[in-house]
Amino acid sequence: MMARRRTRGGSPATPRPTLFVPPGCRELAEALIRDAGVHDAAVELGAAYARDGESLDACLADLDDTYVAVEGDTAPLHVVRATALSWADAMQGRYHTLSCADPLTGVSSVQHLQTQVAALYHAARDGWLVDADIARTHVLVVLELPPRRADLQRGFAAFEASLRRASAAELMTEKVSSCSQVAEVGPYRLVGLARRSPDLDRNLAAVVDELRLRLHLSPGGGSCRGWTEALPASPDSARTLLDELSR
Repeated sequence: MMARRRTRGGSPATPRPTLFVPPGCRELAEALIRDAGVHDAAVELGAAYARDGESLDACLADLDDTYVAVEGDTAPLHVVRATALSWADAMQGRYHTLSCADPLTGVSSVQHLQTQVAALYHAARDGWLVDADIARTHVLVVLELPPRRADLQRGFAAFEASLRRASAAELMTEKVSSCSQVAEVGPYRLVGLARRSPDLDRNLAAVVDELRLRLHLSPGGGSCRGWTEALPASPDSARTLLDELSR
């Protein structure tokens, strides 16, 4: 029997031989042999591959290999769907548990943002997005906060800076609905990944206005500014852009 890699449209790609069940799929194989608990085993397979950092393509290829080894044919659509959804849910949870730059604010690290952006390009490359033109569909939202005042007591200034980051991140995720995570890429700069929308500029302006008011009422004072950065066409250029924003 030959296992077949799936493409997004469901058509098989180049066949490759399967001589054994992949190591991570033994529970699924046992469920298939027993003809019981197959759905649960497929769900656990998807989650396990995501937790281990394996790609969706590798997960579905091993799923097909297991079915070919046991059943003689590739996995049915409902099993593929359950596995893929489980992989996606677990991968999202994995992103959310990556290290945060500040435990007080919950603001993510720049490494978290880099992983999130890289995953978006990978999804586009592998055909999992309806519109693969990321430069047209997504954007980086940037907020720049004022530096600490030198005349304030150091401990208080550090605490106030943390509260400002927390307040800015809260405003961004609240008013820019597609921006679920905000990362600290520099001492005074926050960046989030968001989908383009007709009201994006208006919502970002509302974030800046509200944040300026809060800063005006705070002991440290100061102002802020916000803008968007278009995502480039390639993941390498996106990494360069993030590096530039981190300076």
